[in-house]
Amino acid sequence: MDLSTLEALKPMLISFQTLALLVLFAGIVWWAFSKRRKGKFDDAAHSIFDEDERNKPRRGTEQDRAGANKK
Repeated sequence: MDLSTLEALKPMLISFQTLALLVLFAGIVWWAFSKRRKGKFDDAAHSIFDEDERNKPRRGTEQDRAGANKK
């Protein structure tokens, strides 16, 4: 195999590389937006807020915290 053969194969290799990257991208998008993982990702997204809520001391009733009794 000489250099001219590799140069002839170069466009075909680039096409396969592009196709492989497109398939990889589609796979990552499918994995990230699949319904089975939505709950996990939602829990992970809200986990930082849950951590703060657990560490805060709770005072008053639920309505007091929501501001319903304030004038």
